Amino acid sequence: MLNNSNRNALPIAGTLCLAALITSLAPAGAQTLAPPYDNAYSVADLGTPAGVPISFGGIAFKIGDPDAVYLGGAANGASGAVYRIPVTRDASKRINGFAGPGVLFAAAPNIDGGLQFGPGGVLFFTRYSTHHLGMIKPQSAVMDKSVSLAISSFAGSVGSLSFVPAGYPQAGKLKLASYNSGMIATATLAPDSTGTFDIASLVVGPTIGGGPEGIFYVQPGSPLIPDFTTMAVCEYGNGAVVLYDIDANGDPKVATRRLFLSGLSGCEGAAIDPISGDFLFSTFGGGGRVVAIRGFGVPCGATQFYGQGLAGSGNKVPEIDHEGCFARRQDIAITTDGTPSVPGAMIVGLSSVSAPVFGGTLLVNPLFLVTHLTNSLGRYSMALTIPDDTNLLNTDFFFQSVYLDQGAVQGFSFTRGLKLQVR
Repeated sequence: MLNNSNRNALPIAGTLCLAALITSLAPAGAQTLAPPYDNAYSVADLGTPAGVPISFGGIAFKIGDPDAVYLGGAANGASGAVYRIPVTRDASKRINGFAGPGVLFAAAPNIDGGLQFGPGGVLFFTRYSTHHLGMIKPQSAVMDKSVSLAISSFAGSVGSLSFVPAGYPQAGKLKLASYNSGMIATATLAPDSTGTFDIASLVVGPTIGGGPEGIFYVQPGSPLIPDFTTMAVCEYGNGAVVLYDIDANGDPKVATRRLFLSGLSGCEGAAIDPISGDFLFSTFGGGGRVVAIRGFGVPCGATQFYGQGLAGSGNKVPEIDHEGCFARRQDIAITTDGTPSVPGAMIVGLSSVSAPVFGGTLLVNPLFLVTHLTNSLGRYSMALTIPDDTNLLNTDFFFQSVYLDQGAVQGFSFTRGLKLQVR
């Protein structure tokens, strides 16, 4: 078990070994991708950003601010804080360096490997070795709340966190990893009255090894990794990134562990670049580095249903849903399921409304309509290809279908609304 003090210690074996000291302070330049991933992915060492105190904690991106990374500094100690660091991008929109030094964003005492913006724009971070979850509200420069995770037999001290993305089991819930015990847990958050959150429930899952720190779900469209099946784990103890298949609860299947990357000294935080899809890892040791792994697909955008539909024939409310990952470079489909062989229109827009009409509610401010006919099973599917255009990043699209259905109260049935965000 590694505690806070010896996590900062220099290598000692009887007397101080100069060679080991040099190794611990040298750039982390020996990362090796394991086969077969070495043929599809690449590694770029982005170096040590200025202005952020060693050792590094978690790393994150903020929605609406893709040209900066947020990085924990002075990790595991009372002076821990989050810094905003501007980045530069190459012609392919990949991060290739830092445009300036880090600027203090907010105090985050005892920050560890978990750092992610979550619901309500709150910045969540794991705290070592207090076994707490810290929260920083938007526009705040201090830790606004800290809640204990010593519940439901979740042991050790939490190392990392990840909000489960769209398309995966338990989407929207918070996954936690204990650095000391290796336990994985799933937390359900509940808003409090101050803009932060309480832990409504926490369920402990499997136990993994390696001293887990940064954890993330691998986004679809990533070579050699089947879509919506895999969790990546940053193993501090092994200096490695490993992959696990996930089960129906979104937890790693212990027996499926496989090496993805080795030689990442002090592997700590992990984040997905919303523009390129690259994984960025921070290191607690190894001189304090930020490392990018290139080749992954871009993450899926969030899905949200809203409003109420209106029943048609057989008192059935037509359903609307989507298939695939709502992200750039992806093919998806918007689907409906209602009354067989009736005409209708798919309404597509960039904003929502709430307008009573024909006994139901129009929920989309129309940009355009796609007229169609449901098949003999009452189903319809509208295929879409989302272009690789970064101007679409974080754009919300709204969908609703309305059907001419004689079984409806005023001759029209409605689906509820569907909101999708491009990533």
